[in-house]
Amino acid sequence: MEILRAWQPITSMKGRSLGDLGFFEVITHFDYLKLKFNDIEGNKFEVIYDQPISPVEYYVWSYRFSTEYGRFDLNSLQDDLSGVIDENSLYFYKVVNSEYIKWFDRNPLINSKTHPKLEHHLYLNGSQVFEVLSEYEPRFLKIS
Repeated sequence: MEILRAWQPITSMKGRSLGDLGFFEVITHFDYLKLKFNDIEGNKFEVIYDQPISPVEYYVWSYRFSTEYGRFDLNSLQDDLSGVIDENSLYFYKVVNSEYIKWFDRNPLINSKTHPKLEHHLYLNGSQVFEVLSEYEPRFLKIS
C-alpha cells in the first residue's frame, strides 16, 4: 500500500493545510521543470528540477498532472506527518511504495532498479495534483 510521507524541504511557505497551497504556473522546458506556487500570505515560490542525471540528460524521469477528482484514490491513503517540522508551513509528500514508480518500472531500460534513488514527489492542494519522478530533490526558491 502507498504511504504519503510528509516532506517539508523549506519552512518559509506559510499555510496550515494543503488547501493553502496555490498553483499558478507549470513550465516544462528541455532543460528544466518549474512549478510555481504561492502561499497563504501571497509569497511566491519556484520549485525547480534542473539537475541532469548522467549518462542520460533528464532532469526528471516522468511527471503528471491531474485534478483531485482524477486522483480520488489519494483520499484513502495513509499519511505519515512525521516529516512536518513547522506546523505553520506547507508541506508536500514523498510517496512510499509508489504505484507510479511501479508503473515506471515496466520500462526495461530505465527504472528504479537501474536508478535506485528514484523518488515520487507529490504536490497537491484542494483541487490539483502534480507528481514528479526524480532522482534528487529540487531547489526551492522564494521569488517574491
